[in-house]
Amino acid sequence: MALFDLDGTITKADTMLEFLAFHFGRGRLWCWLALVLPAWVLAKLGMLSSDAPKKALVRMAFGGKETTVLEQAAERFNEQRMPLLVRPAAMERLAQYRQAGTEVVIVTASCPLWVAPWCRQQGLSLLATGLAAEGGRFTGRLATPNCKGAEKVRRIRAYLGDTSGMVLHAYGDTPADRPMLAMAGESHYKPFR
Repeated sequence: MALFDLDGTITKADTMLEFLAFHFGRGRLWCWLALVLPAWVLAKLGMLSSDAPKKALVRMAFGGKETTVLEQAAERFNEQRMPLLVRPAAMERLAQYRQAGTEVVIVTASCPLWVAPWCRQQGLSLLATGLAAEGGRFTGRLATPNCKGAEKVRRIRAYLGDTSGMVLHAYGDTPADRPMLAMAGESHYKPFR
């Protein structure tokens, strides 16, 4: 079993920000980021949850938006933008695992909306942060806990069950990936840079 973080590990950039820029435009993204900046500063100071900036950005970007419109945008993002974001060495490693018959799971704080089309195309499993939707529209809330840090380990264990006896390989690039890397027999930190 091979466990891969996505943003920064397989890709050169944060896919959420790239998707938002792709669909809504860089100008709107910069405005949203400016509005989120105070929450980011307070989170860095430990005065707010580390997820507060992401939740604020999700609320602004997705709240009330039609799911089908954004799903279509995500398909276009997968075709037009994702090929430019992935690291060639990471894609080679993914191909090696798939050729060997190893299941590859992308474990990411990004959301299935824009990551699932790429995972389907690549034949990869996905554990990600869900976006809540009701009545054909996104609510602007997360449907699951943010899939980072210890939550990655919890989600992996829920997906795999008992991992004792399994040979796990893990790839990540930030301190938030360290809990996932620690559970693997073979871990790789920033391997494709």
